[in-house]
Amino acid sequence: MFLRHRALFFARSWRAAWLGVLLTGVSLLGGCAMQTQRAADMGSGAALSTSETAVLKRVQLRLELAEGYYQRGQFAVALEEVNKALAEKSDFVPAYTMRALIYTALNDSAKADANYKEALRLSPDNADALHNYGWFLCQQRRYPESFAQFNKALAIQNYRYPVRTYLALGVCQYRANELTASEGTLKKGFALDPSNPALSTNLAVVLDRLGKAKEALFYIARVNSGQYASAQSLWVGILTARKAGNALDAAQWTNQLEQRFPDSREAIAAQQGRFDDSALLND
Repeated sequence: MFLRHRALFFARSWRAAWLGVLLTGVSLLGGCAMQTQRAADMGSGAALSTSETAVLKRVQLRLELAEGYYQRGQFAVALEEVNKALAEKSDFVPAYTMRALIYTALNDSAKADANYKEALRLSPDNADALHNYGWFLCQQRRYPESFAQFNKALAIQNYRYPVRTYLALGVCQYRANELTASEGTLKKGFALDPSNPALSTNLAVVLDRLGKAKEALFYIARVNSGQYASAQSLWVGILTARKAGNALDAAQWTNQLEQRFPDSREAIAAQQGRFDDSALLND
């Protein structure tokens, strides 16, 4: 359940990101999303000429095409579109971050790393590039470097998407077995967006790992009582409730799991009484 991740591109809000998490197989402690930089975010703010505006529109269109191909798993075609965009505008930072995502999907970590570095050379304070590079480094288990990128993004004044970065940082701290730090980070995100199901679910998991099952119940119940309950969140709730000695919630969520997601691995595990199957939490 933990940490399968495929980066999400163009998610407009946490709701879109959370749905993307479910649709692309990203499980708990994931759900990072990259916001594409628009024209207003680029350059010195000087007015663009007519020809520059035309170039920018073409480049943005190519990047949107690349994003579509990327989402469909057509990585070679996506790469072609990004390269065409960079041929027209070699300083277009979002193209480098998009190309880094593609190279990551193609398992070419060296080229992905180089593209993130080029994006940040061109725009050192680009929060989107910092966030995505941080997640890439986390995937590479380069945890201290990952933490540094996330913290740089969070330190940027008026950063628009701190919640996603708190979530990603908390994920990576969990991966690095820094559970107390992960708890603190996820709680900062929760304070900014208490209705975010990804934060609540992952915070519940971390708290449970820290032996705080009763506190974890508070957070997972918020998810399982709403529209974003999933087989995964219900399974977390069942295991947490059992540890906390809350038989009522455990039974209620088991019933909900079997009724709503009867073919899920979690429901099958519940039917077989495999409540100690930790593999489902680390898949």
